[in-house]
Amino acid sequence: MILKTRGVNVSGTVVLARMGQIYRGDIVANAYQAGAIGAVLFTDKKDYGGGGDGKGFPHDKWMPPSGVQVGTLYKGCGDPTTPGWPSTGGCERISDDEVDKGGDIPLIPSLPVSAADGEAIIKSIGGEMADNDWQGCKDGPVYNIGPGPGILNLSYTGKQGINTIENVIGIIEGEEEPDRFVILGNHRDAWTFGAADPNSGTAALLEVADRLSKLQKKGWKPRRTIIFCNWDAEEYGLIGSTEWVEENREMLTSRVVAYLNVDVAVSGAGFQAAATPQLDQLLMQATKQVRDPENSSQSIFDSWVGTSDHPKIGRLGGAGSDYAPFLQHVGIPAADMSFGEGYPVYHSMYDDFIWMRDFGDPMFRRHVAVASIWGLVALSLADEEFLPFNYLSYAFELQKNADELTNELIDKNIDVTPLFKSIEDLKIAATKIDNEIKALERSKGWASMWGTKPRQVRELNDRLMMAERAFMDRDGLLGRQWYKHLIYAPSEHDDYGSVSFPGITDAIEKAKQENTIESWSSVQHEVWRVSRAVIHVSLVLNGVLT
Repeated sequence: MILKTRGVNVSGTVVLARMGQIYRGDIVANAYQAGAIGAVLFTDKKDYGGGGDGKGFPHDKWMPPSGVQVGTLYKGCGDPTTPGWPSTGGCERISDDEVDKGGDIPLIPSLPVSAADGEAIIKSIGGEMADNDWQGCKDGPVYNIGPGPGILNLSYTGKQGINTIENVIGIIEGEEEPDRFVILGNHRDAWTFGAADPNSGTAALLEVADRLSKLQKKGWKPRRTIIFCNWDAEEYGLIGSTEWVEENREMLTSRVVAYLNVDVAVSGAGFQAAATPQLDQLLMQATKQVRDPENSSQSIFDSWVGTSDHPKIGRLGGAGSDYAPFLQHVGIPAADMSFGEGYPVYHSMYDDFIWMRDFGDPMFRRHVAVASIWGLVALSLADEEFLPFNYLSYAFELQKNADELTNELIDKNIDVTPLFKSIEDLKIAATKIDNEIKALERSKGWASMWGTKPRQVRELNDRLMMAERAFMDRDGLLGRQWYKHLIYAPSEHDDYGSVSFPGITDAIEKAKQENTIESWSSVQHEVWRVSRAVIHVSLVLNGVLT
């Protein structure tokens, strides 16, 4: 858009683009839509090389000038030849032409290159100088926007095929409620050595499994079934997890309590977490029980909160990891956790054990901490008599999102009253079910409610478990039907971007471009859709028919 406004036509050219701001697949898709015939993506030293001041691995944590970040450009989830149904032997598959028309596969050749190669290409580009925020390091070349006069010879060789992948599943069967599942997941495939992505997470998953195995040997049995999932082919588009969810959809939607994901467990210092809001309190409780690996005199919660009143908990709108099919496709509460926030050698050959030992986690204490938090959250979900969900947190989060939405719709003649009304009803329903739990807990004394009133416990927990499903819409998002969650889904223009009310957001972006009565009517329709979903959540929590 910026190039177009400055009179640069990229049609018929090869585009040079800088990685980092949005998902790489969206970069190439944008280039194709603008008419480019190819794309070259580079890792700028300003972003990945310490602002140009870093020496580069192995001297420091930064990407060396020769480093190349690789990764898929696929914008969908799961096998592109089986959209919405499981990819199994002998199943129905759509044709290659249909896959191309689906819009999730790149339709022009592209290639990732290093910072050094990117700078060499930049030096060949003329035209007007790019804006300041587009410029690279202070000691680098001036970035111009072109086109030309440089000529780039881009050669690309690809291979297309269907291969067998294997997920690894481990199960600890529950004692009282074996048909209720708590799932822990991590993927094991990597682009290169993958010390951080994903092997730090795989190590943590194995550590949690080992600790629970030791508890079993001492006689412990979980109340609910715990399932360990090690996914294959995540890097190609969450294929292992997505196909498993699609194949087991009905079983999962009726039985799974929550999905707990760890992808990159460790890439540096600082605890990070993202979750559906009813799990916020549970995450905070778990972090209060684990020592900070950087400062043993305090808990992880203390360092996570810092000087604020509340820790920063992200949301799971982006489709960057295996929580996406669980939450965004079938509506299962989910959480994701890690230490560190991004790292410069991501998806490169330098993501190896030496980098992790020297820079990512020199004492490997962060790995232990992630496993501890992950295990504690899983134990609470698996063992507590009443599910530790807090839907008031969800209501307050929706209230905040709705306030932000209102500011964006000032003077647009869009009525957001239905949305605010539905959120107020959710607050009432969340308070009501919370009071029901407290009343039952007060009445039981030291006895187990399951032993005396199992039907009441089960019915109340089912309401808590199924409430998230009510945020789903069977028709999905407009133009992106696989995503069915009306609160959390990726941005239409950035697969990694986390968006609240994605249907409303997409409609607003379209209306701003078209500015027609019909386009703004679509925004109003999306507001109503979300409002109805929130009402459905309240009805589930109340547990009564209208």
